[in-house]
Amino acid sequence: MSAVVDLRQHRDVSGRRPSGPLAVVPPALARYVAHVESLLAGAADEEALAARVAGALGELACERDLLAPEQRIGDAETYTRHLLYADPEGRFSVLALVWMPGQGTPVHGHTAWGAVAVHEGRPTVALYEYEPGYGALPRQELQCVPGEVSWVRAGIQYPHRICNTSDRPAITLHTYGRDLSRNPTGINILV
Repeated sequence: MSAVVDLRQHRDVSGRRPSGPLAVVPPALARYVAHVESLLAGAADEEALAARVAGALGELACERDLLAPEQRIGDAETYTRHLLYADPEGRFSVLALVWMPGQGTPVHGHTAWGAVAVHEGRPTVALYEYEPGYGALPRQELQCVPGEVSWVRAGIQYPHRICNTSDRPAITLHTYGRDLSRNPTGINILV
C-alpha cells in the first residue's frame, strides 16, 4: 500500500523561477539546466534520461561555490529543502537538501524519475526491495561521499531512504522530473 506523503514537518525553502534566461542562477547551475533541457529534448525513455541526468548532476555536485549561503542553511528539527530551479514548463526541478546530523527520510519511492548527488558530507542511503503484500524489505546500506550519484524511476518498486548518520551537516542535490515549486514534498510516495 502506498500514499503520497505530506511531510509537513519538513522545512521547504522555495526558490524563485528565473524571469529571464537563467540570469539569477550561478553559471554552473545554468549550464546544468541547459544540459538537462537538451537531454529532455532527446529522451528515449525514463531510465536512460534519469541515468544521464545523474551523470551531469555528479559534475554539478563538484562545484564548490554552487550554493549561496542561504541555500546551505539547515534546521535543527528536520532536513531542509531549497528549491534551486523549477523549469518554467514544469518538466523538472533542482533542489539542494541540507541534512543536519541524525536527520533522514522515511522509506519512500517517487512520483517522478529523479537523480541525486552528494555535494557535501557523507549521508547514508538505505536501499529496499518492494514486495507486494510485505512492503519494503531491507537490501543494502551505502555510505556516500561527495560527487557520488544515483538515480531512480518513478514508483515504489525501488524504495529507499536517505539519512545523515554523521556528526556533520550533509548537502545533497536532487533533480526530479516534475515541477516542485509549489509542493516540494509532493515527490515522495511513502512505502
